[in-house]
Amino acid sequence: MNKTFPTVGIIADGLMTGMFKSPANSLGIELLSFDAKDVGQINIQECDVVTIADQSNSLIIAKKLEADGITVRPSFSAISAASDKFNSAVDQVVQICVMVGRSPHGQATTWAPTQVFRNTSKWTMSISPAPQLSNALQEKAQKLAMDLSAQLGAVGVIAVEMSVKDDNVSVVNVNLQPDSSGNWTVDGSVTNQYEQHLRAILDLPLGDPSMTATHVVTGNFYCGDKPNMYRPYLHLMARTPALKFHQYKNSGEAGELMGHITLAGEELPKIIEEIEHALQYLQGEIDE
Repeated sequence: MNKTFPTVGIIADGLMTGMFKSPANSLGIELLSFDAKDVGQINIQECDVVTIADQSNSLIIAKKLEADGITVRPSFSAISAASDKFNSAVDQVVQICVMVGRSPHGQATTWAPTQVFRNTSKWTMSISPAPQLSNALQEKAQKLAMDLSAQLGAVGVIAVEMSVKDDNVSVVNVNLQPDSSGNWTVDGSVTNQYEQHLRAILDLPLGDPSMTATHVVTGNFYCGDKPNMYRPYLHLMARTPALKFHQYKNSGEAGELMGHITLAGEELPKIIEEIEHALQYLQGEIDE
């Protein structure tokens, strides 16, 4: 039988690869996953395109694969340009992230800006669209992210982290791959970041990034005193049937990131309340 659907090679950890499986299956795309140390095993006959969703050694990996004649997206030049920029975080400002999808011929889309909340160094919650930004500032942030992606020549989904103070929006960091700040798109947008990344690197028309609800809140949960992450389903699913769970099946060491939850709806204070309750319950901080 002649091959009609493309094969995508992905260099990423198991968690990231897992996120791509569902959209790849839906599109009929064969997904071959590789660890960074397996790069030498990739040959040009295997993959139509290889994408690097692993920040470690991405420059070295991209350079080697391109030298072997393999199409890499994002490319070595884009990764190199991004690695030369940005590290200007400012304290006491609003932290946001704008996800951009961009194809080789320059079609680009953005999702609603996401406001990121941290507890000490841990990423704990995101709210989309960013509640502390006016419509004008949201548009300004989206344009800045789109312009940056074009300037870098990025292909795929990129995460542009920004700080906002008064009316000033400045880029802090950029990751040329889907990012945890965009995980809300899996349950809260017409086209999620993982499907969009596949569309982009294969130069397919990009999908609709529109939100499917007025507000979407996502929370990361970490391993607490009660590492059994299945039992809380009994309570949380009964209390909040619309809550979406994404377990990463990690080892369960204290403090380890174990997964994320998402809730979409119309009443932001109520959504935040339900997410906070669920996080506390999953982490063993409360029992009711």
